[in-house]
Amino acid sequence: MRLVTRLAGSRRQRILNGLAMALVSFGLPWYMGLAFLRSLVVIPLACLSVFLVADLVGDSFAASPGLLDICGFVGRAGACVLVGWTCGLAMLSAGLVAVNALHWEDRWLLPPIMILADAALLSLAASVFVSGVAVCVGLKSSSARSARLALKLVMLLTAILLMYGCSRSLISGRLFLTNQRITRLTWTASVFFLANGAALVAYAASVHSNLAYPTK
Repeated sequence: MRLVTRLAGSRRQRILNGLAMALVSFGLPWYMGLAFLRSLVVIPLACLSVFLVADLVGDSFAASPGLLDICGFVGRAGACVLVGWTCGLAMLSAGLVAVNALHWEDRWLLPPIMILADAALLSLAASVFVSGVAVCVGLKSSSARSARLALKLVMLLTAILLMYGCSRSLISGRLFLTNQRITRLTWTASVFFLANGAALVAYAASVHSNLAYPTK
């Protein structure tokens, strides 16, 4: 419950988060129509959870800066991942419901089940990776606010570069994506993000634990 409260944040942050969630859940389905169901739309939208996770990790460790052992540190980071990931999937689910409400044809219109599974898996893996980056940046940064800002700028720049590169590759024909190929790429990326994210969290937990319980 505390994490949900921190996700809401200040009044200004609540308004901004609410507008962002409304845009993803209702604005995009209305604007895009049935194109919202495409795999290249569903999977990136599911990964928007990384921004929520980054906020949660930064706020959680800043609000309770007390020294933790390794289990407590990893547990707190894991709780941030689960809450942010769940909220991200909830936004995507609301968007799918909105598309069906706007274009009801006596049956549910959904992407293939495998694409939905890919979206959930990559969203979780990316959230773990971002939590690892966030805790490591937090250790090196002098303030939680500057750490969050730096992390969000890096994530935004990375997302823009990836979207631009994929768009150019699709237009030029160098990148031809089928659902099977998307699944293969998604699982490869998920393994990379999970392994490196877990390693980063473990490293940050070890450094934090050494500060809490220095060896003599």
